[in-house]
Amino acid sequence: MKENKLLSPAAIFLLGVNSIIGSGIFLLSGKIYEDAGIWSLLAILCAGLSIFVIAFAYANMSKIYSKNGGAFVYAKETFGRFPGFIVGMVTWLLGTVTLATEVSALLTAMKMILPNLNSRLIGIIIILALGIISYFGSSIIAGLDNLTSFVKIVLVLVFIFTCLWLVRGLNFSSPNLLTASSANLGGFKGFLSAYGTVFFFFTGFSFLPVNAEKMKNPAKNLPKMMSLVMLTCLAVYLIIQTITIGALGPELTKTLVPAATAFSKIVGSIGIPLFVVGICFSIFGVIVATTFNTPTILASLAQAHEDVPMFVSKNNRFGTPTWAIILTTVCGIALFLSGNYVFLSGLTVFMSFVQYLSTGLANIKKKFLLIGIGSVLFSLVLLTSFTLSVLILGLGILILLVMIYFVVKLDDDEREKWLKEHQEKSKGGDVNTVKRL
Repeated sequence: MKENKLLSPAAIFLLGVNSIIGSGIFLLSGKIYEDAGIWSLLAILCAGLSIFVIAFAYANMSKIYSKNGGAFVYAKETFGRFPGFIVGMVTWLLGTVTLATEVSALLTAMKMILPNLNSRLIGIIIILALGIISYFGSSIIAGLDNLTSFVKIVLVLVFIFTCLWLVRGLNFSSPNLLTASSANLGGFKGFLSAYGTVFFFFTGFSFLPVNAEKMKNPAKNLPKMMSLVMLTCLAVYLIIQTITIGALGPELTKTLVPAATAFSKIVGSIGIPLFVVGICFSIFGVIVATTFNTPTILASLAQAHEDVPMFVSKNNRFGTPTWAIILTTVCGIALFLSGNYVFLSGLTVFMSFVQYLSTGLANIKKKFLLIGIGSVLFSLVLLTSFTLSVLILGLGILILLVMIYFVVKLDDDEREKWLKEHQEKSKGGDVNTVKRL
């Protein structure tokens, strides 16, 4: 039998960069500038360094638990079944919220060239259509992922090397916004808001440990590649934000896609639609990959008998988990309708916060005290940056998950019976495979 090819360090690096660099820096650079002015650069640096510490917390745990699952595996193995269920479901919800957020990002970008677009209707159609397609499976996802990765890298490089010449020092001479209020938030509160928003730029890194078993020597390669990925993305974000501030100054807050506006100053009016199309293509690749990967997370939880009903993991004749796809699609549409892109990006960070906090606590339990305490502290600082609406919905979801756990909680005998039956079926499949060979 042919063995699955494991990811090399270079492949892990590209996967990480593609998972992290998404819509955030292109669509939210204006928001963080509105909140913190030129201090948005410091917010990016502080958030990046905070995430770097949290990434080390993940790296520490990946050395102990090198199997697929990431934060939910660390929570379950360290604290037990109930925390494992909560963090596992949050991992699935993170994928679902990411799907809703990226669809909202796609439509936000498109509004720059199609201002009268019916975003809600088209968003529902996109999520529903991709859910239907994922039911039948697809072999084009890997190719699309590679293509969109290439487009994303080209987009970043083209922007940097064409717009670098637009930077003007005058645009960096605004008042100190840590002491003077701006039109929006300003002061330290504005800085915290920008700091929290920037965390959205990095949330994709937590999906790397989920695929640990697909990597060559994950205990060694995953920590190294995560560090390199984080430093690369931090550098890219700082460069892009510096260029957009230097090129646009106060105009940065008046455009939906600041990078496209800056690009148009070089190539003319055609620059906006060209750049927006490139961004939309890159975002769509993330949407498609998330649509296909997120149901797998939920199905995996059921297969691992993590108190998720077992029928959720049952595959249809096309080899895809029907109920996991239905639940992901329905939840994705509901979340998409719950708020705009800025709100959804905040909710994405809240789901990530739960993972960061649990992983930090797991580090403390495993005696990685310095990194663990640092991760917990940065997570708690992040908690202060959420808006009231994000906190209410996020905490409401956590309370609902607790209630669901005690409603669907499987009896230990039932779990063992299912596991035994599943193992027998697996052995039977292996015997049949050997006979055919």
